Amino acid sequence: MNQQNQLNDEKLHIWMNYMLFSWRWWFGFLLMVLFIGFWIKFRKKESTHRLLYTGLFIAIFSSFLDMIGDFLGLWDYRYEVLPFTHNYFPWDLIVLPISMMTFIQIKPHVRPITKAIIYAAIASFVGLPLLTWLGVYKPLQWKYIYSFPILILIYMAASYIASREKFKEL
Repeated sequence: MNQQNQLNDEKLHIWMNYMLFSWRWWFGFLLMVLFIGFWIKFRKKESTHRLLYTGLFIAIFSSFLDMIGDFLGLWDYRYEVLPFTHNYFPWDLIVLPISMMTFIQIKPHVRPITKAIIYAAIASFVGLPLLTWLGVYKPLQWKYIYSFPILILIYMAASYIASREKFKEL
């Protein structure tokens, strides 16, 4: 058995014995269920496909940035919901996309940059500190303020994608 397989086996063993079904695991699981349930109930039904496309962009882009940050040792996640990922699955693939899609739908006449600043402030200065306080997220060489402009850019790109009239024909 090579060293990588041994490390993966050890990680799975730690996850199964110390993380799975812990209160932090249940927190992440319930966070996913509640956000998905909220989105199913309150999304703008006629815009479902447009919003899913936007949410997919948010999920992929935020996961990519999260993987880079984790690889560079900028932050760490202490309690993964799934053992085969290094990022916090509920945050990247559920909370960020659904909360951004919801923000995009609410008050569509408000300038996107205004909404982006409000969203980034809430996510950076409330959401991330809450995850830190709960012991799920640990910034190592990262400050919450660094997330603020990144979230503004992600929101602006997502807002642009969501507001597209149509795509050019192939």
